[in-house]
Amino acid sequence: MDDQLPTLAPHTRRARRATAAGFLLAIATAAGCAPAPPKPTTQPPVVTPAPSVAIAQLHLPIEQYMLTPAQSVQIEWLGQAATSACMKRYGQTLPVPQRPSADSPALAAYTVMNRRYGLMDPDAARTCGYHLPQSVTGTAATDRPVVLSQLSAQAQTVLLGLDPKTGTRVTTYAGTPLPEHGCLGELERILPGSSGGPAGPGSNADGVVTDIKTHSFTDSLADPRVVAAISAWSGCMKTHGYTLTDPLKAPDGIASMADPRPSSSEIAQAEADVACKRSANLIGIWFAAESELQNKAIEQHAAQLKAVKFTLASESESLDRLFSQDWTSPRPGS
Repeated sequence: MDDQLPTLAPHTRRARRATAAGFLLAIATAAGCAPAPPKPTTQPPVVTPAPSVAIAQLHLPIEQYMLTPAQSVQIEWLGQAATSACMKRYGQTLPVPQRPSADSPALAAYTVMNRRYGLMDPDAARTCGYHLPQSVTGTAATDRPVVLSQLSAQAQTVLLGLDPKTGTRVTTYAGTPLPEHGCLGELERILPGSSGGPAGPGSNADGVVTDIKTHSFTDSLADPRVVAAISAWSGCMKTHGYTLTDPLKAPDGIASMADPRPSSSEIAQAEADVACKRSANLIGIWFAAESELQNKAIEQHAAQLKAVKFTLASESESLDRLFSQDWTSPRPGS
C-alpha cells in the first residue's frame, strides 16, 4: 500500500484544479481561442460651433458635473450669511452682502466659459475694454470683503474659533461652546457637501472636476486646430496694428489696465481682439477641441463622476432649502 498516492487535502485539490485550469487556458490562448480584449471606446468628434453662436450657449461637457453659476453664487453668499448668523449668537456682528440676484455680476466668476479663451464678448469689449464689468461699475460697501485685522479680538475669536494672539483653539466664548473653526465653519456644518468646492463636489483644488477642467484646457493649447486658429487670430490682429501672439495675454502692457476705467485705446484693441476671434472662429474651434478632451476624461473617470453626480443632486436640493431661509435671524430655520 506504500505505493498508493495519499489522499489530497481539500485546499491541495483546489490548487491542482486551478493549475489544470490555468494550463487549459494557456492551451486555449495558444490556439487563438482566448476571449478578445474589450474594444476601447471612442468619443465622436464635437461639431465646431459657428462664430455666430452666442458664448452663453456654449457649455463644456464637465459642466454637467458642476453646480450652475447661480448656485455657486448662492453658496458663496450663504456661507457669508450663515457666518453672520452664527456671529449674532455670540453677540458679534459681521456684514452680509446683498442677496444675489439672477443677473448678479458675481455669476461671471463661476461661469466656466467666461474669458476662458480670452475676451469674447463684443458688448463687454465696447463698454469695458479688458476690464471686468464689476470693476468698472463698482461694488456696494456691504459686498466688499471683510478684513480680519479690522475686527475686534472678540469677533476674531468667534469667527475663527482661535485666540487671535496665540492661535490656540478656543472651545467656549462667554460661557457658550464654540465649535471647531468657529463661525467660519458654519457653512460646512449646515451644508457638508460645500467642502467639495463652491462649484460642487470635486471642484476643490485637487478634485476630479477641477482636474479635468485644468488638464483639458492645458492640453487643448497643443491641439493643431487651436494652434492654427490662434495663428489666424494673430495675423488678423496684425492687420489692425497689434503684434500679439497669445490671446490670453492680449491685455498685457495696456497702461489703462491699472486704472479704474478703460482708455479709448484699450477699448479699440479689445474690439479688434473680439472681431479677430470671430474672423478666425477661434472660440468655436477651441471649444470643440477642449470638449473632445473633456469627453475622453469623463469616460476615464466615470466611476468618480458618478459619485459626484449623486452628491451634486443632494447638495442642490439642500441649497434650495437653505437659500430660501431668512438669514437675518441668529437661528434661521429653527
